[in-house]
Amino acid sequence: MSFGYKIPAVTSGFIGRYIEPNAAPLLDAGAGTGIMGETLNLLGFDKLVAIDLSQGMLEQARKKNIYDELHQMALGDPLDFADDTFAATIATGVFTAGHAPAESFDELLRITQPGGHLIFTVRADVYLEQGFKQKQDALERDGAWHLVEMTAPFQSLPLGEPEVRNQTFVYEVA
Repeated sequence: MSFGYKIPAVTSGFIGRYIEPNAAPLLDAGAGTGIMGETLNLLGFDKLVAIDLSQGMLEQARKKNIYDELHQMALGDPLDFADDTFAATIATGVFTAGHAPAESFDELLRITQPGGHLIFTVRADVYLEQGFKQKQDALERDGAWHLVEMTAPFQSLPLGEPEVRNQTFVYEVA
């Protein structure tokens, strides 16, 4: 956890609270090198699928031997999964400046089972500026999901970038 990276720990608390231990499969969206996947695996989740834009990041994640499948896909584009494939979707550290857009939620909702959860982080400085709040509110108004819980903005990299804040959100899919 270089720089005191807190997102996996905070997200794990919500995963333990809202996702059944036998829920499967789980999607690690924007998996990067597999930091969150390692945490999920430690929590007992053993049916994990990873997607990331970067093939190099996926190769690093593959070396950890925790994912059943790894796919190069871009959040914001159509995802090559059937409707209702995943019991839950986790997306940490990817909804930030210059990464996945708020429109990514549409596809993540489509591939997450009704009653399943989307647990994700959004960098606080892009939450309003890049349309995340507006998109999240619109999906709730449309009945696609409902907010279960969220954190206040917290310092996610206290030893490296103390000014950076993130929020964690938990939504249940309708």
